[in-house]
Amino acid sequence: MTKTDQTVIIARFQLKPNSDKQAFFDNLKPLFDTMSKESTFVNGIVHENVDNPDEVVFYEIWNCSKETWLAEEESKAYRQGPYTRAAEFLVGRELSFYTSMGEWGTTITAGKHFS
Repeated sequence: MTKTDQTVIIARFQLKPNSDKQAFFDNLKPLFDTMSKESTFVNGIVHENVDNPDEVVFYEIWNCSKETWLAEEESKAYRQGPYTRAAEFLVGRELSFYTSMGEWGTTITAGKHFS
């Protein structure tokens, strides 16, 4: 696998102040449950900003290019309802795409593995 065959997506969500974070996650859980069964899905991790609990970051790894993900994954029907409902909780959403260059401690990316 080459680095261009793998895409890392950082999805940053800024929740509205005093949003019901559990309801936000409850809305997205079925999406992630379905997404995790996709053949090109590697893994996903959710993070909460320690200094700003209204900022949530999803870290995803996919075995496809950015272009393939945008063309084939982003528009899947199972995403649309949760995306629409998530907007009720959000000030903003930002997607950033990366390729793996290296990693330590795991071997889940296509990047160089360091010991």
